Amino acid sequence: MSSHLENCKESARHERVIGALTRRTGFPLAEVRALFAEEFARLARGAKVRSYLVPLTASKVLAALRGKRRRSIQ
Repeated sequence: MSSHLENCKESARHERVIGALTRRTGFPLAEVRALFAEEFARLARGAKVRSYLVPLTASKVLAALRGKRRRSIQ
């Protein structure tokens, strides 16, 4: 049961971060969610310390979206 509770808490945290990234960047929610899920999965594969995964994922997603915006402006 606690595993299910932990998964729910982690999912809620992901959604809060995804929502914040969506508001901050103006990119569509679906695009931010997909990019976050992909990056989180990639980082989680080799992670030994999981407590840093969400902030690191958010940072990488933000950088990727900023890069996307720059490429679309040029």
